[in-house]
Amino acid sequence: MPVNLRWGASMSDYHNILVATDLHHEDNVINKALHLAKQNNAKLTIINVVPNLPCYMAAGLSSISDIEDQLMNEAKTKLENIKKLVGDQAAFELLNGVPKLEIVRYAKEINADLIVIGSHGRGGVQRLLGSTANGTLHRAPCDVLVIRASK
Repeated sequence: MPVNLRWGASMSDYHNILVATDLHHEDNVINKALHLAKQNNAKLTIINVVPNLPCYMAAGLSSISDIEDQLMNEAKTKLENIKKLVGDQAAFELLNGVPKLEIVRYAKEINADLIVIGSHGRGGVQRLLGSTANGTLHRAPCDVLVIRASK
């Protein structure tokens, strides 16, 4: 039975691209996602997921909610800076939870057909992709493009 491979045709099948960023050294990831969105005339959504703070990490510190509020505010500021650079080429969302789970949940919610995520490539299987990229890849309802993040 012959297999019909359409080389290059699949990239034009992307209409709703989700970029998951950790807001650190992500210029390369965002630039490539912007290029893909323009190439495919696709909708682009850029998200950041602020992880929940485990209780044991807050021992002896301010209240957990104060620390989480501070993390959310810092993420909002960084996301606002990206908004200034990207402008109206993308929609933006700031989420809270377990990053790999929230990325997949949100991708399903908006019917994304591609998730673009960065990886720092520090070595080892988990580190090769990063735990968030790896966890997203194995749970995603759509294609996942992992891009090496800038150093």
